[in-house]
Amino acid sequence: MSRFRRMGVRTRFALLAIASLGLLVPALARAEAPDPFTYVAEWSIARDQWGGYSEWTMKHHKPILERLAADGTLVGWGFYETYIHTATGPTHGVWWTSLDFAGIEKARVELLKAPFHPAAAAGAHRDLLLRASFKGSRSGAVTGGFLYVNTQVMRPGKGGDWSKLWEQNAKPVLDELVAQGALAGYSVQNEDVHTAPMTARMVVTVSTSAAAEDQIEAAFAAAAAKRSPEEREALAAQTRELTDTEAHRDYMARVLAAWFK
Repeated sequence: MSRFRRMGVRTRFALLAIASLGLLVPALARAEAPDPFTYVAEWSIARDQWGGYSEWTMKHHKPILERLAADGTLVGWGFYETYIHTATGPTHGVWWTSLDFAGIEKARVELLKAPFHPAAAAGAHRDLLLRASFKGSRSGAVTGGFLYVNTQVMRPGKGGDWSKLWEQNAKPVLDELVAQGALAGYSVQNEDVHTAPMTARMVVTVSTSAAAEDQIEAAFAAAAAKRSPEEREALAAQTRELTDTEAHRDYMARVLAAWFK
């Protein structure tokens, strides 16, 4: 069963009145500093090249991001492979996060110096530049977890109300999951350079394992069970009022390697 329930379709967030990457601050803390930048680069790689491409990027790109994290340029990075594929969507991606745009550009320039895999040249490519409005994470490296991106589109003028409702209902559950180690981190991302509607919000989680995905599911189900049927319906009604539910989309990927400060 899909984890997303919205009007009968499951969602780990919709039951809390909401339906990547900037997972930078200590667990359970809201940053006072300006919202960090996250750059996301995605490619569509031919099916017969998937394994080889992942090995190649771990060999040529991962050391660059590790070095830039060590010298303080970056405060987070990650590599991932799409888990739920679509006909035209990306198959592989990388993100890196910095507290300033200079750090984003330094990493981009360094990555461009690395050898270029032929399969990347042959497929589609896209970039995203994001800013995080909410975030929480645990320090350290992650392998074998899952990246989940839940994209919501706000109705005009409703973004502030949505944020308040999300912070009240979803954030406490996510903070607890970070503390328990099921989540390496989470964030709510907005595009800084818009390639989608300006009202889009991306709720991003990075889990630590497949078993952690079940733990996350159970935590949101338990939170929903504490509410009366009337309270659950009221939250669902608020979600319909604040968001365009038909515009909701999800993306899931397997994390090859990631690190958070």
